[in-house]
Amino acid sequence: MSDYEYNTSKPEKLLTGYGTVRGAELKSIYTEIEPMTPLSQIENRFGRPSSSGPETDHIDNCLRFLRTIDMVEQTGEDVLNPMNRDIFPGFELSFEPKLLHHVRQQTGKQSHLAAIYEVAVQEISSDTGHYGVRRVSVDDLVIKVDRETDYDLEWREEKILMWTNLFAPLGAISFSPDHDEILLSPSRAMLHELLSHHQRHRANGNSILAALEWIDGDFFPAFSRTGGQPAVHVGVADVLESLVADGALSLTGMSDRSEVVDLPMGIDNSQTPADYTIEAAPDRPSYWYPLERSERRYEA
Repeated sequence: MSDYEYNTSKPEKLLTGYGTVRGAELKSIYTEIEPMTPLSQIENRFGRPSSSGPETDHIDNCLRFLRTIDMVEQTGEDVLNPMNRDIFPGFELSFEPKLLHHVRQQTGKQSHLAAIYEVAVQEISSDTGHYGVRRVSVDDLVIKVDRETDYDLEWREEKILMWTNLFAPLGAISFSPDHDEILLSPSRAMLHELLSHHQRHRANGNSILAALEWIDGDFFPAFSRTGGQPAVHVGVADVLESLVADGALSLTGMSDRSEVVDLPMGIDNSQTPADYTIEAAPDRPSYWYPLERSERRYEA
């Protein structure tokens, strides 16, 4: 892994303050940015037509957000450059896990956006024990984040909704606004891609513990408990079970191995697997990122 580079000219606005920023716009704008891209090119491409020229407020917000999380830098000559594009040598991440990685790398007060997920997976219930919970309400999460973090922020529903509205289209969680319910499971596309990259390009590529530790450290929380034998969060375990059922993943338990994970239920005949093998993902909507599903519908 290459050294992560932090933007030296970040906007100071809190990440949760970008309530109007959406994943689809971020992805479209970021994808168009190559080295030495004029800002005017992005404004002309994505600006909303008006009698006085393109309206660019939404573009400005997206670019400020991308600059804050070190995905884009802007020179004094209004030229844009991508940042950290080769942070993982040997493979290219999709936009969705790439953005999660950048959010995960933020320090100081700006780490508060990633901290919301951390607090959510630490919740426990009598049904699932130390493996976490599958669902949490927005109201409950506001209370828990306020209680469990120390950012000197006024945690309100708007901050949690910003997180859900950004992370759900990326495939990191699911959100049902009608039921005020956040489902703490990544998409099959997200987990499958990251497990595939780890198996092919990372040290200890077949170790499910090493793979989930990489995901937990660089992208989103995968464990509800890390002390002793790491316990896989029930939301992640549910997706592992789906991958196995679809023939896209196999897990192997080994009695002579100590580098194992603790699953909330037996999957593929093991509750403490050591190794895994990833297969090609089925070409069906459940293995597409949410933004990709929208793009494919648009193209059709």
